Amino acid sequence: MTGDRSHPPITMRPRRFFILVQDFSGEGGGQVPRGSLLSQAGEPPALDCPFWAKLLDTEAMVQLPARAARELSKEQAGMLQAVTNGDERLGLFRQEGLLRRRGALRPGDRVRVQITSASGEKVRGVLRYRGPMGDSKEQAGVIFGVELVDQPVGSWDGKFSGQSLCHFPSPEHGILLPITKVHKEKADEGPKALSDDPSLRLLNDPPSPSSIRYPPRPEWGSPHGSPSSLLMGGTEEQGEGEEEEGEEEELAFPLLEINSMVEVHDPPIYGVIRWIGAPPDVGETIAGLELEEPLPSGCTDGIYRGMRYFQCPPGKALFVKLRHCRPDARFGAPQPPENPVLRCNSLAFRVYASERVPEDTPPGLGEEGGQRLMGWKKGIQGHCNSCYLDATLFCMFAFSSVLDSLLLRPADKNDGASYEETRDLLRTEIVNPLRKHGYVCATKVMSLRRVLEAAGHSPGFTSEEKDPEEFLTLLFRVLKMEPLFKIRSADKDPQGCIFYQIFMEGGAGGAGRGVPTVQQLLEGSLVAGDLKFTEAPSCLILQMPRNGKDYKAFATILPSLELDLTDLLEDTPRECCICQDLARSECPECYGDPSIGTGSTRQYCTVCWQQVHRHRARRSHHPRALRLPPELEHLPPPPGPLPRQTMQLYAALCIQTSHYVAFARHGPHRGQWLFFDSMADRQGGQNGFNIPRVTPCPEVADYLEMSPEELQVLDPKSLPPCARRLLCDAYMCLYHSPTLGLYK
Repeated sequence: MTGDRSHPPITMRPRRFFILVQDFSGEGGGQVPRGSLLSQAGEPPALDCPFWAKLLDTEAMVQLPARAARELSKEQAGMLQAVTNGDERLGLFRQEGLLRRRGALRPGDRVRVQITSASGEKVRGVLRYRGPMGDSKEQAGVIFGVELVDQPVGSWDGKFSGQSLCHFPSPEHGILLPITKVHKEKADEGPKALSDDPSLRLLNDPPSPSSIRYPPRPEWGSPHGSPSSLLMGGTEEQGEGEEEEGEEEELAFPLLEINSMVEVHDPPIYGVIRWIGAPPDVGETIAGLELEEPLPSGCTDGIYRGMRYFQCPPGKALFVKLRHCRPDARFGAPQPPENPVLRCNSLAFRVYASERVPEDTPPGLGEEGGQRLMGWKKGIQGHCNSCYLDATLFCMFAFSSVLDSLLLRPADKNDGASYEETRDLLRTEIVNPLRKHGYVCATKVMSLRRVLEAAGHSPGFTSEEKDPEEFLTLLFRVLKMEPLFKIRSADKDPQGCIFYQIFMEGGAGGAGRGVPTVQQLLEGSLVAGDLKFTEAPSCLILQMPRNGKDYKAFATILPSLELDLTDLLEDTPRECCICQDLARSECPECYGDPSIGTGSTRQYCTVCWQQVHRHRARRSHHPRALRLPPELEHLPPPPGPLPRQTMQLYAALCIQTSHYVAFARHGPHRGQWLFFDSMADRQGGQNGFNIPRVTPCPEVADYLEMSPEELQVLDPKSLPPCARRLLCDAYMCLYHSPTLGLYK
């Protein structure tokens, strides 16, 4: 019963923690999903009696039966709180030994981390920080700060709220991750010789049978065996050793997928995988098999615990742990996965080919430009985990020329052959065709992935899903482009950046627990880090405060249509936040104080500074002088309002369940928004071809123009699909200044 205010107030500090092991629906209709974390003050709940507890994620009070929850230690709760996916939380909780081992990690330990949202790739790192990231150190979830060793694609400088938590050679070496993404490196996982590195194997070179690992055949608990002990309905408890083994062997068969022919048990039972997933209350990946021959008991027609997962004849559906499956030995060693590069370059893709356009093509704007890209087989065709790249390229280039410098820099004597190949491929095979014809086929994007992989010495770009920030970092490095902007902390040397990842502390930025705007988030993040832009950029790419698809600091974020950078720049004339006269000083300690002026930043003229800091609550503040252009230092303030440095939102990149999509604005008028999905449909079944689609979504303008207070009262589930994805799944927001873009 969520939101019921009839319960007695809890005044004691919460000291007991629980995790919900099943979905719970209260009398008032409120739904609390499994994996939710709760806290409760006082004595433990009596068996089978309902008790009141607070949801840690939302701070709502709920009353639930004791049987629906399991108690956690304070340490366990801290580890799990930073894991925002309920199913992941529950799965890790059920592997107590694994949770204990991960929780034993300490700074200095060598680790493997999963840095991308969807791929299983784990890269080497060293744990540098382990601790809370939030307002309350008692209740904040434990997060891990890792220094990346091999692939510096991070974006954390080791600071939080202006406090240095750890040190990295550069922000690209630092990354923040929850416990589910950090694994302790085993002794045999250290650096290997190049000849031993499997990533250097030719893509069309099949693995030898001896290199394929098979899990041990499962014991069924009796000399003769029984299928019922393999069914996912029993009470199989794992010991610590089996938990660790299961963690390793979940990736033992990367070739097993839907329609793989497999066997289980000894003597073997043969079948075909028809479904792979994680049913409710099951802590690991399960396979639903359609058996060759029906079994007399223990099998269904595709139903498990009352829910249908696939359809087959009665008595032939068996649900088993995926790690208990092994390839059907009757057909020899499994074939290697299809080479995505060779497939993309095959004749079968000819019907989806796009033209090469050598002449420079500006973006088309307005209704004509939008119509050119609308419809099926429009945008950029997706293929083999390319959605992150397709959506990012669409955002960058479809309707803005602010990043065209990436396409036009002439080669010089310091550029190798890979520079011109990458630049010309991006310009003539992707950007120009997209703007002229509204379509780019997957073969062109695969060619870009291939040259980036080779030029950047970054394996996986032709087959794995990466994150947009990895792509941007590698593209700028290969094309030797200057950073898009520079940012400075206090009086330190400025640092060049391609994008800026917003970090927030609790409800900083004036957003509280409501719906923050990107303007508020950016201001709060820069003030917390004592950062300023050295000058106004022509393009600004902002990464929202989240970690991939998992950790989201805010359920809903309102992308500001206009971003005002005036008060976030060095050496720029600023108005007093009270009287609008020329400001002479600023006070970070006054930041966000609602009793002082408007906006969030706090800068004052000489008179207002004295008045504000006469208040006893502000006498201990330490305002500092603003650096003004020399021509204004000793002159009277200019008449009229000071000019503002603003930027406009022109695109947004969103992620939902590991799939990236894009929103782009094709004109200055309200409602001129398009939604792009590179894999909107599919032709030809499992090995077929993705069909991209671009659709108008004028309705998002209505919500982008709302105030945060108006959005706060709306249920996200009631929003139109496109508006919900833009507001709830934002990953990166792209801003440009068309005026500055003419000469920057």
